[in-house]
This record gives sequence, structure tokens and C-alpha cells, in this order.
Amino acid sequence: MIRLLFSVLKLVFGLLVLIPLWHCQKEKSNYEEIAISITNEAKSNLVKKLTAAMAEGGTKQAIPFCKLNAVGFTNQLGQKHKVELRRITSKPRNISNSLSPEEEKIFLEIEKLKTNEGVFPHQTRTSDDSVTFYIPIPVMGFCLQCHGNSNEIQKETKQILNQEYPNDKAIGYKVGELRGLFSVKFPK
Repeated sequence: MIRLLFSVLKLVFGLLVLIPLWHCQKEKSNYEEIAISITNEAKSNLVKKLTAAMAEGGTKQAIPFCKLNAVGFTNQLGQKHKVELRRITSKPRNISNSLSPEEEKIFLEIEKLKTNEGVFPHQTRTSDDSVTFYIPIPVMGFCLQCHGNSNEIQKETKQILNQEYPNDKAIGYKVGELRGLFSVKFPK
């Protein structure tokens, strides 16, 4: 009888410990799915808008458009989904996209963990008041027109970049490198 009671107590105790852990894991996966969905929406819309600007006037039109709209668009999308959404990078063009010291560690960790297939992993950080997902932004061929090596960027594009972003650090990339991260912060 005592063994049975002891077994039941172990089972109850185990459930009391595992149920909250399961709930946290379930909550994390829901956050992750939402973060991926939000960043896919951001990437898709930004690429669509930049492609349209490029079609209308090349980099001469796309660079000022990006300067005026990219941060605001990202903020609006975050507000729409009730998250803090940011694009961050180690080599910012816009200073508001700079990494904090903690984000710099995360960026370097993600960069080091690139798979042989060229895929960067997502990272998650949890605090008492939030859950933050870091979703990689790899460099695509389209990006090199404004973010490639200095000798590969057209002269007119360089002039516009220098005019719009005098302290620009966002050049020198190759396809497949880590350009930046989306930071998607969910309040708890």
C-alpha cells in the first residue's frame, strides 16, 4: 500500500513539474511560428516595395525610398502584430539598426553556426517580461546592388549612398553572408 501511495505521489509530482515545462515549450513554439510569419511578411513586403522602386528608377529611387520607409514600415508591422520588430546588424546603414552589446553576442553566435548548406539558425532569448526571437537575414543576389563590395557597386549608386548615408557601414557583403537579424520581441 505504501509503495502504491509512493508511486502515485511520484506520478503527481512529475506531472506538476512537467506540465509547466510543456506549456512553456508549447508557448515558445507558438511564438516562434508567429515570429517567422511576421518576418516573412516583412521580407516579402520590403522586397516587393524595393523591387517596384528599382523598376521605376533603379537604385537612384530605391535608396531614398528605403531610407524614408524601411524603419517606419518595420515599426508599423510590429505594431500591427503587437510585437517590437526591429532589423539589426553589425554593419548598419541606419544607426537605429545597430546591435546592442547583447545582440552583438547573439549575432556572432548565429554567424558561427551557419550550416554547410548555408542556413543560419534562429535564436531565442527569454526574460521575465519578454520572449525575443532572432531571425537571420542572409544576403541575396538582389542585395549586392547596394550592399556588395565597393568596387562592384555602380558609381551612381555609391554617390547616392554617400549622400543619403554618410556613415554607411553596410557594404562589402557577398551572397550567403549574414546581413542582419530580425528581432521579434513578444511581451509576456
